[in-house]
This record gives sequence, C-alpha cells and structure tokens, in this order.
Amino acid sequence: MPDSDDRPLLDRHRVRFDGPFTSADLEPIRRRLDAECAGWGVPARFRSVLELVATELVANIVVHCEGEGRLQVSLYRGRLICQALDQGPGIPRSHRAGWRPPSPSAPGGRGLWLARVFADRFAVDSSPLGTTVTAVIDVRGTMSTQSPS
Repeated sequence: MPDSDDRPLLDRHRVRFDGPFTSADLEPIRRRLDAECAGWGVPARFRSVLELVATELVANIVVHCEGEGRLQVSLYRGRLICQALDQGPGIPRSHRAGWRPPSPSAPGGRGLWLARVFADRFAVDSSPLGTTVTAVIDVRGTMSTQSPS
C-alpha cells in the first residue's frame, strides 16, 4: 500500500538516457549520473554505486538488445531508483536472474549479478516483449537537507 505522502517524481530529480547505446556511451553516462546526483545532494559513495549499477545494466542492453533501450534514474524519497528498459527477447527464468555469481572462467554474465549485489532492492520483469530491471539504492539519512529550488 502506498505511503500517504507519495507524490509524483519531480522532473529535476530524474535523468533519462535513450538508446541506441554502444560501449562508448558508458563513460559519458557515468559522468552525467555523477554530475546530476551531486546536484541532488547524493553523497559520492552512493553515486559510485549507482554508476556501477547503471552502466552494468546499459552494458546488458548493448550486448543483448543491440543497444536498443532506455535508462532512467530518479531520486525519490531518499532512494535512487535506476531502471533499464529494453524490447529484447526477454530473460528466461527472470526471477532467478543475477542470483548466483557467474563462473570465474565465464567471459561475461556479471552485469545483473553485480547490480543485484550492490542494490538494496532489485527486480527483473521480463517477457518476450522486453525487460525492465529496477535497482534501488537507499540513501536516506545520508543526504543534506536541501529545499527544492
């Protein structure tokens, strides 16, 4: 049940990146996320976690969906909400995606696992129509109190 004081996200607390993405986009995405979140008052250690999670999710879009997708990051009620959306073929058994670390000898397959490990909450919603991965990083109690301008 929603909290009584839930309200819509403010546009100035949301940043969106639209594909197609390539691996060359990962560093600019990290830099922009760092700048945006610094402006929102998010401490550096949480910005670093967000940058890791977000770029792992975008890298998955590059590898599995030919770069076609979207990344959206919002700050809402003390939580960074990072969502990666694509229209790829879906993830089989998505409820198990990222639960186990990949084999050390595997050349890839770490993206969802890393995102799950570093996020406070993590969910994968997938079907043949596409996938939405949501990672939540809790920053409550660590931010300076700033009134919106």
